Amino acid sequence: MANKRKTFLFIWILTAVVCLFLFLKYASPKIFQMLMGKGHPMPTPSTLMMWYMIMGILAGLVYATTSNKKFADFLSFLLPDQGPMIKFFLQKTLFVGFPVLVGWFVYTWSIPGAASPVELRIQHPTLPQDFEKLENPFRQADADVQRKSIEEGKILFQTYCRPCHGSKADGNGPFANSFRLRPINFQDPGTIATVVDNYLFWRIKDGGPGLPSESTPWDSAMPSWKDDLKDDEIWKIIMGEYDTAGVMPRQREKLE
Repeated sequence: MANKRKTFLFIWILTAVVCLFLFLKYASPKIFQMLMGKGHPMPTPSTLMMWYMIMGILAGLVYATTSNKKFADFLSFLLPDQGPMIKFFLQKTLFVGFPVLVGWFVYTWSIPGAASPVELRIQHPTLPQDFEKLENPFRQADADVQRKSIEEGKILFQTYCRPCHGSKADGNGPFANSFRLRPINFQDPGTIATVVDNYLFWRIKDGGPGLPSESTPWDSAMPSWKDDLKDDEIWKIIMGEYDTAGVMPRQREKLE
């Protein structure tokens, strides 16, 4: 019975972390679907899920260090044969080290850099060479295929993009006010109407992390969707996005 009691805290924290993951992965999309009255789930972006999981794990570790008894119970599952001095040292390291580490990370991530950008900020960074020759397979398809891709793209847009960019692609999504810079209004003819399809494909697929180093720092909270969406789904989102915003993409220039 003593061994079971000692391992209880570790099992409890592990269970809580697993439950957090299951909630974010499966329950949260359904809850937001009901709250928003949509006919499809509202999945949690992978980047946001990663941060919630990190915070959940850190919260469990901090909780385990709030008392000697809790920490001894927690540590006995991992290091059952260690002496009290080692346990005391590890407890203080976790209790002090993790908050300091998190604080240092947040500080270094948020503090402005001392160096000025090497050039003036530009609205649209240069399209990477790997994306230059890509073409939207649904843009030149027949009318029925185009119409179907637009409808499917609208559903995907509402599922993955609406929380930030809004149901009307006007930048007024429910999460819009949580960003330092609000998502742009795609209905504005000076935004997505000025770029070609493959440019938007790159921005959706690679997101903010895929932006080039020139003219940094970029103020982009756009997540990378390459691990969550297939290429065809991204192209369909582009079709639905332009249709929702009521604009058309810029046509490619023909080089002579």
